[in-house]
Amino acid sequence: MIVDHKPKFEGLCIEHYKANTVSKFCKRAPKLNKLLLCFVSKGELNLKINTLPFHIKENSIIMLLPDTDLTDLSCSDDLELSVFYISLDFISTYSFLTVLLASDEIKFNPAILVKDTAKDLIWSTVKLIQDYHSKTKEESTVETVQYLLYALLEQVSKLYLPVIKNNSLLQTRSQDIIDHFFELLNKHGHLERSVLFYSDQLHLSPQYLSSLIKKETGKPIKQWISYRVIKHAKELLKTTSLSIKEISNQLQFVDSSLFCRYFRRCTGITANTYRENYRIKNK
Repeated sequence: MIVDHKPKFEGLCIEHYKANTVSKFCKRAPKLNKLLLCFVSKGELNLKINTLPFHIKENSIIMLLPDTDLTDLSCSDDLELSVFYISLDFISTYSFLTVLLASDEIKFNPAILVKDTAKDLIWSTVKLIQDYHSKTKEESTVETVQYLLYALLEQVSKLYLPVIKNNSLLQTRSQDIIDHFFELLNKHGHLERSVLFYSDQLHLSPQYLSSLIKKETGKPIKQWISYRVIKHAKELLKTTSLSIKEISNQLQFVDSSLFCRYFRRCTGITANTYRENYRIKNK
């Protein structure tokens, strides 16, 4: 018997299969234009995926892209399989989705054995999503499940990175993120000093965005943000007669003393000293 957690919203369906019901999974999965995350928590599974034979062991993940062909399925008697049927529009803002869907490497290498270092975190996230997904609308929201699903996708995607060899596609996606980040920084940087603001705008985790910016630019993301804030502050100090307090207010600091500490920490001198030095040089 299939135990189906009926979704309280569109976008995600979760089903659990055992040995006597898993054939239904094999019949259903290829007919859906969805991304499938399959978690083998117990037992073993044999099947052909896109005509290639696979032996799936316990504690494995299978990522099945849309239009994947499944045949010749058999399994051990103790099989326990959970399948997340994910509509693509439900995760359309997930930053790595384009890479996953375009990857022939994943298509023909869909199974990953989860090592102990990642197993506990991934399996606990799976359980958390299942719990929230089965609750009523009053207890759980679409956004809650969606954010948890993004966290799970982030964890699972890392496991597949060694499989993905299309570095040009990865590089293109990374460059798109970086370009978009600097567009946001140029537009909002004088007011938004939180990494979380930019990661939210880009639908990424703060950790992922921070590591990507550091890797690709050689500088920490907070340094880029500070640079933009200070650049705008210097322009106001040089070109206006606004007081330090007024500049602080324009930059939306809580108070002028906080702005002064921020400016000095980033430049090594006080805001007043910077303004006086500029005036002396331009006399």
